[in-house]
Amino acid sequence: MGFTTGDKIIYGGNGVCEIEDIKDISFCRGNAEKFYVLKQMFVPRSNIIYVPFDNANQVSKFKKVISKKEAMAIISRIPIKGVEWIDDRNARKAAFNEILASGSREEIVSMISLIESHRDELAKEGKKLNAQDERVLVEALRRINTEFAVALNMMPDEVDKFIRDSKETALAE
Repeated sequence: MGFTTGDKIIYGGNGVCEIEDIKDISFCRGNAEKFYVLKQMFVPRSNIIYVPFDNANQVSKFKKVISKKEAMAIISRIPIKGVEWIDDRNARKAAFNEILASGSREEIVSMISLIESHRDELAKEGKKLNAQDERVLVEALRRINTEFAVALNMMPDEVDKFIRDSKETALAE
């Protein structure tokens, strides 16, 4: 899959990035090498990320941002079932981190739904979500909201309201 300047991609744990340029760069007086020049989106003062054009391992971490149609299809299926709660904290942490690292968007959205549901149940008992689960939830929301924001042409902080409004509209029909 070829990538060009202007493409919006997901790059590993860096989240949504735009390919600002593809150019030859010489670091430390070495031979010039071709690099993808990436800029993280929605991150104030983000660093520029340089990915060697010919490094298949690094470039394999590029994933095109989903389309509006794909985002709407996922939203229409929320809450997505599939990820199950694991009582053992260490096993849950490992499972959740694996989903963040290599899970599909549907798995990440399912995990978000699961953690939010668990948080709501705890709140009824006057308890709070533990810090580990809270961090996973924040990271999962950041990733989904930034990608959906690009697909839906909005800001990340508008995505949650858009999803809730879409669900309410669907229920009213």
